[in-house]
Amino acid sequence: MVKRCSLVAFTLMALVSPALMAQTSVSAPAEDDKLAKDIYKLPVAINAVSRVCPWRSNAGQGYIRLIRTDALAGHHLYLQWIRRGIAGSPTQATSTVAVKELMSDYEVKFDMPQARLGQDACMLSAIGEDVTSERRYRFDFVLKGPGDYKLGVTHLLEGGL
Repeated sequence: MVKRCSLVAFTLMALVSPALMAQTSVSAPAEDDKLAKDIYKLPVAINAVSRVCPWRSNAGQGYIRLIRTDALAGHHLYLQWIRRGIAGSPTQATSTVAVKELMSDYEVKFDMPQARLGQDACMLSAIGEDVTSERRYRFDFVLKGPGDYKLGVTHLLEGGL
């Protein structure tokens, strides 16, 4: 943590005052340079990522990650099942699914879904608002094994005055 902060402080100092950096003899160690290259930066279109529920199957176990992106016509949502590695193997995405209904049928902006762990599935719930008509919807997801989801949509009151 200290190394990361020192790299950030060093970078900010270089951006804010190049003359000040020329006067000081501070140089970032090789470890900080390697750390800067290893930091993963999300694309600009991704505006929220959340880890929600654990999952388990005969093939492995892991957790579910939600990825919300910005689009011209509202938000899009991707569901990703992450499998934990065993015996030294890396953690990896087993399945990534785009919620097609949010891409084609509903042009909405929505809060990140709230998760509830059920007996045999992960339940997600989110409230969304249409970007043009301000009509409100409730989206209820049921997530099971990797790649398996169902979406239920409830039409709520129309927006406007």
